[in-house]
Amino acid sequence: MKAITSLVVFLVASAGLAQGFKVVTVDDLYRALPDPKTFVIDVRTPQEYARGHVPGAVNWPLQQIEQWWSKVPKDRVVYVKCNTQNRSRVAVQYLLSRGYRNLNLVTGGIQAWMARGYPTTR
Repeated sequence: MKAITSLVVFLVASAGLAQGFKVVTVDDLYRALPDPKTFVIDVRTPQEYARGHVPGAVNWPLQQIEQWWSKVPKDRVVYVKCNTQNRSRVAVQYLLSRGYRNLNLVTGGIQAWMARGYPTTR
């Protein structure tokens, strides 16, 4: 089972690199949090965000992407996450189309984050 999971993560990551962004795990995000260049965007709804989010993450809902996309810092390493990774993928594609780089799609989202026992903020 672990081999299959590793293969799926590898295939998703390979697809991301081909499209101009990195696919990373919640473990990668956890290790990146202390770095001041790390910028985390949570694209879930405000209600979902209020139930628990990655410490330091900003809540910029996907539904409002046209209002916030230009605020994303281009000089930082950006991690985009949601509940699983579906909305995050849409947000990353949108940001790519606007010329952003240094983008990371966090696989598994907050569900995987919490399953690993990483801290959340409310």
